[in-house]
Amino acid sequence: MFSSVPSVRSVAQMLFRQKEPRPLPNKLTNETAAMRRSPQQARGQQRVGLILDTAEQLFAERGYDAASTNEIAAQAGIPIGSVYQFFPNKEAILHALLARYREELAALYAEHPAPAGEPLADALARVLDVLTSYGGAHIGFSRMVLQAPAGSALATACSDLANDIMARIDAVLAAHAPALPVEQRRLFTSVGFTAVGAILSQALTAKQAGDIDAGHALIEQATTLLVGYLGAALGRAR
Repeated sequence: MFSSVPSVRSVAQMLFRQKEPRPLPNKLTNETAAMRRSPQQARGQQRVGLILDTAEQLFAERGYDAASTNEIAAQAGIPIGSVYQFFPNKEAILHALLARYREELAALYAEHPAPAGEPLADALARVLDVLTSYGGAHIGFSRMVLQAPAGSALATACSDLANDIMARIDAVLAAHAPALPVEQRRLFTSVGFTAVGAILSQALTAKQAGDIDAGHALIEQATTLLVGYLGAALGRAR
């Protein structure tokens, strides 16, 4: 009767099929072969930074699909040829921007290491606190990672970044429940992250509409949900 119901292993593999993120780049200028060339001098590095900053702003305001390389160049106040000097297309700019997000977010987590004996609730709250603080300062990050349409090219491009975040939640669970089977742990992580992502997306929408208090309240609820769900899930699994 229940032969069509997928197993925990198959569900976890489906949700975590891209679980292992690619290594972080050492430097922004070496992050991806998609760049036409890597700037070697300070002036070129500043130009690339300006292109990425402008692209982030446009992607946040208009959405990735609606923005164009011509608009990025115009808003940055540089010739379009300067953009193409480093990036062959908009997709290359996106991947460079996402690589920068990954690098900066990893550095922030490194600045907030887990203290010895950290309770589960505090550990999960720390992961979300760093994430939401960074997202609040980089609306392009929040909009792309949280609101990319499922199955879209943008969602695919953001998958490494999303998996970085899931890997941090997964590491917390591994530290607090080392005997829990990997497939079960990853299933809990995926379900928790998916639910939290939906709430954080609502928080972003509220903030974009000017309702800052509602946005903050939703973020608090996201933390409450993640801590409550994963705490209960681990308790039942033990």
